[in-house]
Amino acid sequence: MRRFENSQPLSSALSLSLSRVTPLSESEEIAVPEAYGRVLAEEIFSSSNLPGFVRATMDGYAVRAQDTHNASHERPAILKVIGSVEMGEEPQKLPALQESEAIEITTGGPVPPNADAVVMLEETETLSDSVKVFASVEPGRHLLAADSDFQRGERVFYMGHRLRAIDIGALIALGRESVRVFKRVRVGVLNTGSELVSGRESPPPGKIRETNSYVLRGLIEAQGAKTQSYPIVPDDKSRLRAAVEQAVHETDFVLISGGSSVGARDWTFEVLQELGEVLVHGLQIRPGKPTISALIVQKPVVGLPGNPVSCALVFEKFVCPLLSKRSGVRVLLPAHRLVPARLLSKIESVKGREDFLAVRLKLDEDSGALFAEPIYGHTNNISTLVRADGIVSVPADLEKIEAGLTVWVELL
Repeated sequence: MRRFENSQPLSSALSLSLSRVTPLSESEEIAVPEAYGRVLAEEIFSSSNLPGFVRATMDGYAVRAQDTHNASHERPAILKVIGSVEMGEEPQKLPALQESEAIEITTGGPVPPNADAVVMLEETETLSDSVKVFASVEPGRHLLAADSDFQRGERVFYMGHRLRAIDIGALIALGRESVRVFKRVRVGVLNTGSELVSGRESPPPGKIRETNSYVLRGLIEAQGAKTQSYPIVPDDKSRLRAAVEQAVHETDFVLISGGSSVGARDWTFEVLQELGEVLVHGLQIRPGKPTISALIVQKPVVGLPGNPVSCALVFEKFVCPLLSKRSGVRVLLPAHRLVPARLLSKIESVKGREDFLAVRLKLDEDSGALFAEPIYGHTNNISTLVRADGIVSVPADLEKIEAGLTVWVELL
């Protein structure tokens, strides 16, 4: 009687398999707009400061902070208004502020020379050719520095980073027209079972339509890889062996759906054992126990359960990390959207408003604990999300979440 060989818990099976998977080395240069979901084969550095000029974060008046010293409603500072800043104006062409002068400015506008702060519109009263200022401001108030988004020479992306939609925007902001990415992994998909017919056929009695290849194609391509499907293989050892040899020769990663259990007509384990090295036969999970992990000529081959639910679950929990590493991804994050993590520092909020804060995830390799480090940045700065792995939501009825508490992180 057959039995499962080398059955392991999911974590240890995944760790063993990951240790044996090697990333593809081939790369190609592609246009940035076409690079969504692709994995960088180069490091990206900022060639200049962004935005490159000081800009306002509030509507109001650009001023010299010293001219607002001790200003209040009882004793407002009176400043002469010398004009207004139009969006998109060149900063060097703006008039330089002199003593007791101000210039009207809108959010995002370039700050003129000599101005070192912005007074909010709500703290002013406009006169005919001057403005009353009812609050003092310190230097830097309501301003973004010229290098607030990215600094010249800063590493923006590591090699092995999978590009997200927000990252495409960052690359465009950096002036990049193309990037070097790893070539997409070609995943060969084999389905076994004499009871199966193509999804385009009408099955006769005793047979069913094969669906796993369609499910797997969607899951594979969502990971940025390409699918190469093969004809259904009946429960015949020699035909399965020939199909596996062909798929291994033509693709970079092979998935075999069905035939991975220990029944008399299940040949996947024997074929993989003969052609290469079986690392795992059997996962200690339910559903998904009949799973095989193997290597053939250093290419990963995974035998998936034929049951559609088990097949999809094992792909998400086991295949995704292997496929990510094969694709060249540097940091393997969990496949699901929400992960628990402990806060490294306190988050403060305002009651009555639901806040969303970007966080960077850090894994303690000794304990396996996941930590969330808040990232504070202005909403004008695309770099805030570029540096983030996820988002933490602070409910409207909370004013803070203390450091050390566990929060749910929505992965980006």
